[in-house]
Amino acid sequence: MKTKRWLGVLIVASWLIGSSANAQQPGGPSAFPPPSPLLPNAAPEKTEAPLYGDQSGLSDWIVYRRDCCEGAPGKQTPLYTEIYLQAGPSIPVGGMTLSRELKTGWSIMGGARALFFNEPMTRAWVVDLHIINTNESSGVQNTQFPITFFHNGIRSDLAVFEGQVGRQTFSLENSNRTMVGLGFGRDWYLRNPGDNDSCKWRVGVDGGGRWGTHNLSFNEFGHVTDVVGGIYVGAHSLLEVPYYSWILQGGFRAEWAYTWSDILQGPSDVQDLNFFVTVGLRF
Repeated sequence: MKTKRWLGVLIVASWLIGSSANAQQPGGPSAFPPPSPLLPNAAPEKTEAPLYGDQSGLSDWIVYRRDCCEGAPGKQTPLYTEIYLQAGPSIPVGGMTLSRELKTGWSIMGGARALFFNEPMTRAWVVDLHIINTNESSGVQNTQFPITFFHNGIRSDLAVFEGQVGRQTFSLENSNRTMVGLGFGRDWYLRNPGDNDSCKWRVGVDGGGRWGTHNLSFNEFGHVTDVVGGIYVGAHSLLEVPYYSWILQGGFRAEWAYTWSDILQGPSDVQDLNFFVTVGLRF
């Protein structure tokens, strides 16, 4: 009987001691962020998405956000790039030897432009880098004319080096020029600014210089090659159509080009009027 009494006393004493023990204090900050604050209507506060940066992880350049190029304080001068391809007839003009001999040929040109817009995107300065190839033949009726060849700095008759001994004149068969060009220009948007989501009409003028090689083929023997340089001025008109993140372009271009060359004995400079159909892509 006494054993049961002392056992009950021990159980009650143990319960009293355990109920007064303190719980362990937290050892550090919670691993979970605190809940969002509640608005007066008990809804979580909404945070706006950042203006730039795509949730998919794509860069601003890919998703077509182009605020760049700070101009005057508080102003933006957006920079855009476009690539293009042009092709059309090339018409020799002028009274020099090659201009008289060559007939209407064909030119093809491809390149890229950088456009530096004003803030309203109604005008842009343009830097143009391109390569152009012009191919023209002399036709059926060919004029005979003398040719000079410089060998080791000495002016000599070309026939001596080509096995055409006794021949003093030659006739032209074909002319081919490949040149790299760098130009500068100005463009104006006549219908809607450059960043408008609808169709846009644009006109512009430009000019610059070119440098490359000139290859002349003759009926009596092979060909001769010379390094040439030139200048050009042109004007163009383009229609721009938005397509997703691209701007599709189509239009026309006309230019006058002058090429300096001493590939023949007489004056062998060439003037051309080029008329191009243009397709391009701005991004």
